[in-house]
Amino acid sequence: MRKISVLLIAYLFCAFSMLAQNPVRVTLKGVVQDTSSAVLGGATVMLLQPKDSALVNFSRANDKGAFEFRNVKNVNYILKISYVGYIPHQQLVSPSANEVVDLGNIGIKPITKELLEVVVRTARAPLTIKGDTIEYDARAFKVPQGSSVEDLLRRLPGMEVDAQGNIKAQGKDIKKVLVDGKTFFGDDPKAATKNLGAETISKVQVFNDKSEQAKLTGVDDGKKEKAINLELKDEYKKGAFGKITGAMGTDSRMALRGNYNRFNKKEQFSILGYGNNINETGVNWSDYGEFKGNNSFNNNDNGDFGFGGNRWWSGDNDVVTNNFDGRGFTNNGGGGVNYNFDNKKTKISTSYFYNQTRLMLDQYQNTKTFLQNNSFTTTDTTNQNNFRGNHSIGSRFEQMVDSNNTVIAKANLRFSTNNISTIQYQRNFSEDNVLRTSSDINNSSALSSFSLTSNVIYRHKFKKKGRTFALSGGYNVNNSDGTENLNSNSKFLNAGTISQQIRALGQLNNNANRQNLLKGSVLYLEPLSKRMYWESFYNVSADNREVGRDAFNAKLENQRMDSLSTYYKNNITYNRLGTSMRYSHAGVNVTVGLAALRFDLDGKLFPRKDAQVASSISKNYSSITPYLGTDIELKSNVYLSVNYNLNVEAPQIADLQPVINNNNPFFISSGNPDLAPEKSHNISAYFNKFDPATFMYVNLWTDYNYYTSQVVYNQTVDANTFVVRTRPENLSGGQRFSSGIYAGFPIVKTKLTVNFSSNINLSSNPTFINGTLNQNDTQGYSFKLGFSLTPSDKLIVSGNGKLGFSTIKYTISEAQNQNIKNNSLDASVKWNFAKKTFLETNLDYTNYRNDRFNFNQDIPILNCSVRRLFLKENKLEVRLAAFDIFNKRQSIIQRGFQNTVTNQTSLTLARYFMLSLTYNLKGHVDKLKKNQGWM
Repeated sequence: MRKISVLLIAYLFCAFSMLAQNPVRVTLKGVVQDTSSAVLGGATVMLLQPKDSALVNFSRANDKGAFEFRNVKNVNYILKISYVGYIPHQQLVSPSANEVVDLGNIGIKPITKELLEVVVRTARAPLTIKGDTIEYDARAFKVPQGSSVEDLLRRLPGMEVDAQGNIKAQGKDIKKVLVDGKTFFGDDPKAATKNLGAETISKVQVFNDKSEQAKLTGVDDGKKEKAINLELKDEYKKGAFGKITGAMGTDSRMALRGNYNRFNKKEQFSILGYGNNINETGVNWSDYGEFKGNNSFNNNDNGDFGFGGNRWWSGDNDVVTNNFDGRGFTNNGGGGVNYNFDNKKTKISTSYFYNQTRLMLDQYQNTKTFLQNNSFTTTDTTNQNNFRGNHSIGSRFEQMVDSNNTVIAKANLRFSTNNISTIQYQRNFSEDNVLRTSSDINNSSALSSFSLTSNVIYRHKFKKKGRTFALSGGYNVNNSDGTENLNSNSKFLNAGTISQQIRALGQLNNNANRQNLLKGSVLYLEPLSKRMYWESFYNVSADNREVGRDAFNAKLENQRMDSLSTYYKNNITYNRLGTSMRYSHAGVNVTVGLAALRFDLDGKLFPRKDAQVASSISKNYSSITPYLGTDIELKSNVYLSVNYNLNVEAPQIADLQPVINNNNPFFISSGNPDLAPEKSHNISAYFNKFDPATFMYVNLWTDYNYYTSQVVYNQTVDANTFVVRTRPENLSGGQRFSSGIYAGFPIVKTKLTVNFSSNINLSSNPTFINGTLNQNDTQGYSFKLGFSLTPSDKLIVSGNGKLGFSTIKYTISEAQNQNIKNNSLDASVKWNFAKKTFLETNLDYTNYRNDRFNFNQDIPILNCSVRRLFLKENKLEVRLAAFDIFNKRQSIIQRGFQNTVTNQTSLTLARYFMLSLTYNLKGHVDKLKKNQGWM
C-alpha cells in the first residue's frame, strides 16, 4: 500500500511538472489538402471555443495551402476548416508542451452537389470566405437579446458601425442592404440595420455588388459597391411579427411607435405608426424597414442610360422622413401601409404613408461680411414655427416576360403642405461696432405641392451573350402653389430724413409653379469579341416650366406691385448621343467613351399671366463630353480605379427664376434666366487592399474638380446700409480637391480592432463682391483614430477621437482670414452586468473653436440607459434612459462661404429622462442557455 502511495505521488508530481512546463502561448500551423493531396489555397481556417463554438481566431490558407496562428493561448480549441465544395472539417486541438504545434497535412473531403446543403446545415462555420463574399453565421456572434442588426454588425470581424449608424465593410462604405437577396428598405442602409432585430438574422453576407448598368446588360463594367445581404431565419420568412413601444418622460416627453408585419413566401403586408416629441422626425428605421418590404423602390432604375451624370431634372425621391438637422424642438407623427408580392417572375410593391413634423426653433446667428476696404457684422435672432406634412404613394411593378425580356414600371406620388411663421430680429454693425441698420421681420407662408415621378423600362437580351437592348420612358411633374405674407420695419440710421430712416414693408405674394418633364432613353450593347464591347445610347427630354408670382402691397390696399411680379415660361429640350468601347477581361475593365449633348432653351417673360410677351430668350448650349474609366480587380484582393469625365449639370430651378426675393429686406436675391449649365472636369482615383487572412485593409482616394463654368452668387453690397443683393452668374476658375486614407487592422482577432483615417479637403471659389474678384480658399484637415473592444461576450466598448482644422482665406480682405477647429471624442459601452439586464451608455464630447470670434465652446453629451427583459420568451422589455445628463446639448454650426464667416447657435432638446415598455410579438426565445442571455 505504501509503495502504491509513493508511485501515485510520483506520478502526480511528474504530471504537474510537465503541465507547468507547457508554454503559455503557442503557434499552430498546418497545410490544407484534399484527399488526392492537392493543396487548397484560400481555405478558411478557424479556431473555436469547444464549449460554445464561439470564434476565437481565423485565417486563410495561402496559395500552398499553409496556415498559421501565432501567439495563441495554449488551451483546447476546435480547429474548423471550410472550403467551397468540400465537407467542413473540424478536429480538437489540445494543449501542447511545444511552442510550435505542427498539425501536418489536413485532408478534407469533396462532397457532391446534392449533399452540400445537408453538410452546411450540420457543420456551419462562423465565418466563410467565398471569392469576394464573406459570410458570417449570426449564431456564432453573440449580442444581447433585443439587439438590432446594427449591434450584430459591430461584432463581426471587418465590419464597423459609427455612432450615427453609418456602416463600413473592409473600410468601404456600405451603400445597400438587401434582405434574402432582394432590395429592402429603399436606398438607406440604416433603415434595416438600426432596428431590425438581430434575432431575425441567420446569416450576414458582405459582397461586391455590380452596378445597375452591369445588371441590365449582363456585362461586368468593373464598377462595384460593397453591399450586405441579411438572410432571415426560416421562422421570420412566414407568419407575423412586430412590436410596439410606449415611453413617457420628464418635461412631458413621450414616444409611441409600433409595427405589424405578416409574411409568407410570396407576400408581405405591413402596417406602422409613430408619434413623439423627442426630435425623432422620421419613421423609426426598424418600422420603416419592415414596412417597405423586399420589393422596395430602387432609385437607380430610373431609365437614364449611358455614362456620366448629365441630367436636366431634379425630381422627387421616395423618402417618407422629414430630415432633422439637430436644431430646435419637434412634434412628429405618421403612419402607413405596405404590400409586396413576389413570385419570381412578377414583383409588385405598393405603399401609402403620411408623416408630419412641427418644428419650433430659437436661433442666434453672428455673421461677419468682408468687403474690399472694410467689414460689417450681422446679428440675427430668429424664432420659427414650421409645419410639414406629406402624403406619399408609391408603386413598382416588375414582370419577367421570359428569360430574355423584362418590363419594369415605377411611380411615386406625393402631396405636401408646408406652413412657416418666422419672427426675426436683425442688426447690422459697422467695423467699429456702431449700429447702422436694424430690421424687425414677421413673415409667414403657406405652400401646397404635388409631385410625380414615373418611368417604364423594357430590356431585351439577345441569344448572343452580351448583346442587349433597353428602352425607357418617363413622365415627371412638380407643381406648387403658395402664399407669402411679408411684414418688416427697417431702420437706416445714417439716412438723411425720417422717411428714409424708417421703411415699412407689407407685401403679399401669390406663387404658382408648374413643371412637366417627358423623357426617354435607348441603350444598345454589342459584344465585338469575348473581351471587347461596343455601347451606344441616346437620351432625350422635354422640360416645360411655368413660374408665376403676383406681389401686392398690403400697405396700399393690396395694389399689385408690377416690379416684384412676374410670369414666365421655359421650355428646355435636352438631347445626348453617346458611344463607348469597353475592354473587360480577368478583372480588368477599361472604358473610353464620347458623347455629344445639346440644351435648347426657349424662354418667354410676361408682366402678368394674361399679358403679351415682354421679352423672350432663345438659346442653345452644346458640348462634347469625353469619358475614361479604368477599373482593375486583382485576385490578391486589390482594387484600383481611375476615372475622368466632363460633367455638365443644370442650374437649380430657383436660380433660373427672374423673381426678386425680398423676404429679408437686408438680403435680396434674384434669379437669372440666362444662366448656363455648370461644366467641370473631374479626375478621381481609388485604391483598396484587403487581406482576408488578417482582415487588414487600406483605402486611398483622391478627387479633383476644375470648373470651366461654375454657378456662383455674385454680390453687390451697399456700404452705408449693408443691404446685400445677390444674383447667380457663371464664372470659371473654381477648383476642389480631396484626398484621404482609411485603414484598419485587428490587434487581437475577434477582440480588439483599430482603425484610423486622415482627410484633406481644398477648395477655391471665385465670386465678385461689388465688382471686385474675391477668391475664397478653404483648407480642411482631419485626423481620426478609433477602436472596438470586446473583451468578453458580455461587454462591448468602442471609441473614436477626431481632430479637425479649417483655414478660410479671403483675397478681398486677407486680414480677416479664419482658423476654425472642431475636435470630438465619442465612446460607448454596452454591458450585460446581470441576467437579462443590460447597461448602455455613450459619451459624445465636442469642442468648437474660432479665435477670431473669441469663440470656444465645449459640448459634452452623456446618455445612459438600463434595460431588462421579462415574461415568457422575453417578450417584454423595460428601459429606463437618461439623455444629456450634463444638460449641455445645443446645436453649433461654424462655416465660411464666399466673403462671410458665420457662427450659429440653436436651442435643442436637452436633458430628460424616459421610461419605456416594448412588447415583441415573437419575443426573443432563449434557446441556448449556455449563451447566458446573449444570442
